[in-house]
Amino acid sequence: MLGMLRKTLEDTFAAQAFAGAGERQEAMQMAGVKESAVSVSDVFAAVAFAEAGCLAEAREMLGQVPVRLAPTPKVCGFLESVGLTGVHVAYGLAEA
Repeated sequence: MLGMLRKTLEDTFAAQAFAGAGERQEAMQMAGVKESAVSVSDVFAAVAFAEAGCLAEAREMLGQVPVRLAPTPKVCGFLESVGLTGVHVAYGLAEA
């Protein structure tokens, strides 16, 4: 694991040197990154939508086309039956 971290750091610093010299494409190849058509503000907006539970909208902002193979089954659980549809709840176990 330490070797992988060292290699990543070496590649990043080499890429930074090339980027500083104006060799953008070579720097991106060294760093192992590729260009994205999505802007940083779109990414932050998509994260906000995803955290609010609007996953379809978040994916759309990132340019991802939703793929649905089968309709989602309609299941009425406890939260829906008590009027808390859409509320995110985390369950855990505690030792007594």
